[in-house]
Amino acid sequence: MTKWGRVFTAAIVLVVAATVSGCSEQSAPAAEPTAAAPTATASETATPSAAPSPTPVPAPTELDPADYAPVDFGQGVVFTSPARDLACGIVTLSGEPDSAVWGCRIGEDKEWEFPDSDPSDFCYDSQVPCGFGIEATGSGEPHPRKRGDAAFESEYSETSLALPIGSSVGYDNVVCTSTEAGISCAHALSGHGFTISTSVNDIW
Repeated sequence: MTKWGRVFTAAIVLVVAATVSGCSEQSAPAAEPTAAAPTATASETATPSAAPSPTPVPAPTELDPADYAPVDFGQGVVFTSPARDLACGIVTLSGEPDSAVWGCRIGEDKEWEFPDSDPSDFCYDSQVPCGFGIEATGSGEPHPRKRGDAAFESEYSETSLALPIGSSVGYDNVVCTSTEAGISCAHALSGHGFTISTSVNDIW
């Protein structure tokens, strides 16, 4: 091989070596490590709190009917509300079963009125005081009181006992109970009854 041949061959070797070296330096960078996705954990299940139990309403204390027996007339029980703004009773004159008149009288100091303008109203064109209380006879449905005389001696007697709140007294299938809402009376067989106070009159 001539001198120039050797030089040419050496030059080729250098070029190839440089090319290989450059390719090695420009090779693709290593892939960056990928962060592992956080492992999903089961969410904690919230335990619902137990609903509070309703406060039981104590049953009314049943009082002895003999302590509320009328003195002047009739058989049964007579009493007033604790505020003495209601005069009530369950009284029979005949002694026949399920014949008692039961109800409460209230004065003019009340926040309600029974309607009396329509011919269908119980108090329409009444010739005696009407609407000052609620009254019923036996198993019949209660209605606005319509009378000019006393039905119960608790209406005029200052010795009639009050029925304490939370207590009840009964006679001839009727039970009356004193509550914060007023006096409620109901017939055990018919289911009819009423609640009355200076702010409420409810008949069923």
